[in-house]
Amino acid sequence: MSLRAPIRSTVADVDLDAIASNFASLRARATNDVIAVVKADAYGHGAEAVGHTLVEAGAAMLAVVTVEEALVLRAAGIRAPILVFLGATDRAEAEAAIAADLVLVVWDTEAAKQLGDVAASAGRTAVVHFKVDTGMTRLGAPLEDAPRRFAAIRDLPTVRVEGLMTHLATADERDLATAREQLQRFAQVLGAIGEPPRYVHAQNSAGVAAFGLLPGINATRPGVSLYGLHTAPHLVGALALRPALEWRSRVRRVADVKRGTGVSYGHEYRMPRDGRIATVPVGYGDGLARSLGESGKLVVGGRALPVAGRICMDQVMVDVTDVPEVREGDEVVIIGAQGGARQSADDLARALGTLNYEIVTSISRRVPRRYHQGGRVVATRTLADGYVRS
Repeated sequence: MSLRAPIRSTVADVDLDAIASNFASLRARATNDVIAVVKADAYGHGAEAVGHTLVEAGAAMLAVVTVEEALVLRAAGIRAPILVFLGATDRAEAEAAIAADLVLVVWDTEAAKQLGDVAASAGRTAVVHFKVDTGMTRLGAPLEDAPRRFAAIRDLPTVRVEGLMTHLATADERDLATAREQLQRFAQVLGAIGEPPRYVHAQNSAGVAAFGLLPGINATRPGVSLYGLHTAPHLVGALALRPALEWRSRVRRVADVKRGTGVSYGHEYRMPRDGRIATVPVGYGDGLARSLGESGKLVVGGRALPVAGRICMDQVMVDVTDVPEVREGDEVVIIGAQGGARQSADDLARALGTLNYEIVTSISRRVPRRYHQGGRVVATRTLADGYVRS
């Protein structure tokens, strides 16, 4: 199948070799099976291509949040086990999940019984991972009731408990006391249930970096670090990671503008002198946060230049007066490097007062993705053509 070039000049390039390398680094750190998290469209990188790459790299399972996310992976031809963190919220989702051979997270006995009934009707067995709330206070069985619920679910005739899991709330902090308390609580549940299931997992990306191999734990569940992003500055040295995504656009128009002229909505930015404004076709409709207009920069002509005025839904303006050689069609870097300048997802996150997770996850589906492996483009994804592999 041939690959069509993306139809927009604004495009995200994803290095699949970097993702495979990050996977290897995470697996080496904990020497366990890896349940690779590709939720939220693989943190904005594109779940289809990333999912295939991680399965080929040796992931024991993929993981998403919703049944629908899992069905996207199935439609892309991924046959590996897929874990759904939210489980099935109603019978229709349960039926779709069983039909697609998905693995569902459970913590409630009644929901597990319904899942077993759906599986029985289909002549199948529901495969589940049982979640314990050890301190995240979000999802999972209450600690004191977890062993009883686990036993009740394990006794259901058409339900097979394949995993036991929890989630760490503070593994990215310097003080790991709370995370260690959670792990101790998890160990208590593990000791109370008898024979453990096939997978026992608690560590997200931060947990892998902070703890490495843990006794009694035989799988890890990394997410953001698969994409080359560290969870905290003090954990950078624990993992060798390569950012997998670059985001670029091109100058659409360059205009000579007189001093005092207002730029963009509200005219909050006025030209401080006679100069030039470049318009770039990327905006908050593409995931470039509107609030970046106050402190954000783009790399143009090898220099990081501040945004001029409010970011629009589809365009952003940059004052390029100090880079007179900039012309229409020139490359603009949002994430990546150009000349001697570089801007990372972490740089944008600092400008916004948020996490690198949010920056990449916010890149919208209308931004085409190009997937690179072994020095060539091996897949693309566009709004018009969807996901296409070579």
